[in-house]
Amino acid sequence: MRAATGLDDLDLATDDQGNVSVRAGKYLSKNLYTDVQVGGDGTTQINLNLDLSRSLTARGSVNSEGDSTLGIYYERDY
Repeated sequence: MRAATGLDDLDLATDDQGNVSVRAGKYLSKNLYTDVQVGGDGTTQINLNLDLSRSLTARGSVNSEGDSTLGIYYERDY
């Protein structure tokens, strides 16, 4: 299904209250990834991840309720 739609990621998820959401994501370039999540209650959220280096990522999101986040994350695998 992902190949037919051209998406890199396609997920169905449920939260602890049993609400279902669909998330679809795509790499826009080698280090830029975005996904859109639509909840069964009509809420939407868009996320954008920019890999600044192997261990540093800038992440931002905004949802249909007007909330937004922005952060820089350090991740390292051991």
